[in-house]
Amino acid sequence: MSTRPAPGRCLVDLSAQDRLRGGASGRTPRLRVLCCPPAGAAAGYWRFLVRDDVHVLGVQYPGRESRFREPAAASIDVLAREAAEAAAAWAPSGVPLVVLGHSMGAAVAAELASLLEHRHGARVALLVLSAKAAPGVVDDDELLRAGLDPHDPRADDALVRWLRGLGGTPEAVLENPELLALLLPVLRADLRASAAHDRLPVPVRAPLLLLRGTEDAGVDAAGMAAWRAVSTGPVHRREYPGGHHPLADHRDRLLADLEACAAAGGPR
Repeated sequence: MSTRPAPGRCLVDLSAQDRLRGGASGRTPRLRVLCCPPAGAAAGYWRFLVRDDVHVLGVQYPGRESRFREPAAASIDVLAREAAEAAAAWAPSGVPLVVLGHSMGAAVAAELASLLEHRHGARVALLVLSAKAAPGVVDDDELLRAGLDPHDPRADDALVRWLRGLGGTPEAVLENPELLALLLPVLRADLRASAAHDRLPVPVRAPLLLLRGTEDAGVDAAGMAAWRAVSTGPVHRREYPGGHHPLADHRDRLLADLEACAAAGGPR
């Protein structure tokens, strides 16, 4: 009988899904990566990270994929709390646990890592925050503000134009009214929750890795550096060629950076 914990509705074991499809062996991984997706995305966003020696768990926000019928979460805190409850069972396994969040997911990841350490007594080997300025950094994106305005009749059009400028969303989706009708309400709810999240969590002891794309016009190095206070450990910074969504194009480099920075933190 397996002793692996059940992921629960808010975690998706992407590595287990891959083994079911391909019949790969379930050897002990070198890293366990707990991944928080960006606004509007689902756990499957992180499928590109799956490798035989890396165990990938994706946080599944409500309102999409397997949780399609649930209303979107009202806050980052709610998303982080339910993910921490589900993820705590994976922490004592002896495999280094990396908590990784991209864009809005960075805010979820910071709160999640803090809850795992301070509420659940889990050791996080590395906290990784990508492509999002820390809370308190002013965002002057007028197009995004228009897209989130419930009283603006052009809000949907503004949000589509914002997505197109950000990159990462297929044009076939942006040109399909039926798909947009499914995507935009969830995306808007996520972005509002992210915009309302205005504080940093209790710091973790884990080392911190800050990531951004070299051509990401929406997040600069100073905005990323403002996350420094979420960790009392060492801070590492990496930039990958690309825009707001560069990680999938640099998977092997990303995984090498995760392993190296987690090891550099050392036991505490």
